[in-house]
Amino acid sequence: MTRSPAPLLYRLRSITPDDRAVLTRFYEGLSPDSRAARFHCAAPSIPQTTATFFCGPDHQHREGIVAEAFGAVDGAVIIGHVCIEPTSGDTAEMAIAVADAWQHHGVGRALLTHAIMWAQIHGIDRLIASMRCGNSAMFDLLRATGCPITYGPSLGSTVDAYLDLRGSRPVAA
Repeated sequence: MTRSPAPLLYRLRSITPDDRAVLTRFYEGLSPDSRAARFHCAAPSIPQTTATFFCGPDHQHREGIVAEAFGAVDGAVIIGHVCIEPTSGDTAEMAIAVADAWQHHGVGRALLTHAIMWAQIHGIDRLIASMRCGNSAMFDLLRATGCPITYGPSLGSTVDAYLDLRGSRPVAA
């Protein structure tokens, strides 16, 4: 397992348009497996149009949250990202990525907990996570929320997991 830089200090915040270049670097820095887990393919980077879209949520219907580490030589750096995109009615899709060196240190759990709280505040009753069937870390992360989960049919190598947020309280990060 790759170790994260010490100390393990990071904060969560809403993404802004000013994050486009650093978000692009974040995705370029992910291993091919981590990019494939997030996007279901291992492209070496995200297109600038995608970075612009990710960095431009309205914070009412769409949200993007980043985890930002401190103490690096260059100041703060993005180590995690979650997108929340409305699909229909009271349902939104969410996707999480965490820098390889920071995986298994609570960053994904903190991002997911924050996403659940944001969704509940904004009237979203269900979050959908489309993931590779072999992504055991994501399955474990979703189960750790304590929210009821249902699964859609397996579509090749992917499956949709539906988190029911009604009446649920997210697990503390």
